[in-house]
Amino acid sequence: MNKKKTFNLLLVAQSLSAFGDNAIYSVIMGILLVLVKSNQMTLLEFGVASALYANCLFLPYVLFAPGLGWISDHFTKRQVLIMANLVKAVGCFVGLAGLVTGHNLLVISYLIVGLGAAIYSPAKYGIIPELKTEQELVKANAAVEMTTIFSILIGIIGGGLLIDNLGAKASYIVLCLVYLGAILFNAFMDESNICHKDEKLITAVKDFQGSLKDVFANKYLLIPMLGTTIFWFSASFVKLNLQTWGQYVVKLETATAIALLALWLSIGIIIGSFLAGKKFKTGQVTQSWIFGLGMGLTVLVMVLRYSNYYLMMAELVILGIFGGLFMIPLNAAIQAKADLRNIGKVIAIQNFLENGAMLMSAGFFWYFNKISLSSIITFISIGGFLCLINVLWLRKSLKKL
Repeated sequence: MNKKKTFNLLLVAQSLSAFGDNAIYSVIMGILLVLVKSNQMTLLEFGVASALYANCLFLPYVLFAPGLGWISDHFTKRQVLIMANLVKAVGCFVGLAGLVTGHNLLVISYLIVGLGAAIYSPAKYGIIPELKTEQELVKANAAVEMTTIFSILIGIIGGGLLIDNLGAKASYIVLCLVYLGAILFNAFMDESNICHKDEKLITAVKDFQGSLKDVFANKYLLIPMLGTTIFWFSASFVKLNLQTWGQYVVKLETATAIALLALWLSIGIIIGSFLAGKKFKTGQVTQSWIFGLGMGLTVLVMVLRYSNYYLMMAELVILGIFGGLFMIPLNAAIQAKADLRNIGKVIAIQNFLENGAMLMSAGFFWYFNKISLSSIITFISIGGFLCLINVLWLRKSLKKL
């Protein structure tokens, strides 16, 4: 097995896949923005719709968590990655079919894409320890996260550009081709042959609660996992709120302009991931709470100083740097402590917690919109939460590792 070639192909394939996931969301938001501008949708309805479509991507991670780990461990990771991208391509085609026939299938299609993403994630992270030594895990995770975040960034911006310039139907055609390209790169990866074929799906589903208890009983898995859960809860909240903040506070007028807000945040995460890969060794996580606190403080400062666009850019970059430094060592610590034969289940539980938290953030975001809280108050809530949870809980918990 050529591990270097396989890892490089993984980076390319998962970059295309992440691009597609986020470009579709931007295309959908662009379709909704047209309705807002034509007074066919209110601000409240736009906020609710933003949360609804975000949930379409998160929900399958939670609903199908007991089976997702089994899929990742039962088949080789290469097979699972191909399967997952094929599911995403089907979801994209369903959305295109809806647009062509005049039926609104956007929710269903994005749910299918979310199912593909949920299948993809345990295999993507589970294959890393097969390709890299324990000492290389932080750097490998940094490389995966940097390319993922860059692809998310390009996807958000690219989706905005697609819907603004090509229209909805052509955008979906392009994105179908993107997923097919990801499948092609996955197909050229070498097989690892590490799988657990003996276990039956029904057994894995029944044992999910036991696997969950095992993770909760292992502080070396639980504490880093709760840390990454905090990160994704907050990141999801920020991403959702950027839509309304960009349109109604910063007064940006196009889907592309609003999507560009994510550019500066993503650049920061890429820088932070690179720095984490250079500075920290596998298992070195006691410093993570400091970066979590930095995230919270930056959000609080950002909402007070947004009238200067260049200052706002710098604040979003700094927020992203803290995020990358916070998350990468925690992810590597989880992979280092997980058993390779069952790592799919561990990653599926991590996804279950993280995406459950993102569903909660979408619920909070919906409620904040329902009671007409401004996007500024929403950001203050996120910043305050990050400061408190890192100082009062994570700081003490990481010292136990």
